[in-house]
Amino acid sequence: MMGKNIKSTESFAIYNALIAGQHHRDTSLIALGGGVIGDITGFAAATYQRGVGLIQIPTTLLAQVDSSVGGKLH
Repeated sequence: MMGKNIKSTESFAIYNALIAGQHHRDTSLIALGGGVIGDITGFAAATYQRGVGLIQIPTTLLAQVDSSVGGKLH
């Protein structure tokens, strides 16, 4: 459950970067990795100006499975 501890409001500094760079809906976000990185980047893409593109690049087999299967039970 270590990854769950990282998911906090402090980890959403991505919004500050998007706002500071004056990015709009034509921006795409790239998640290089899996797990928490994919979750945070996906959430930011879905909530920042509703319509930001998302490209997920999982770097391990586990990350590929994690990115492809939703609603997992732990």
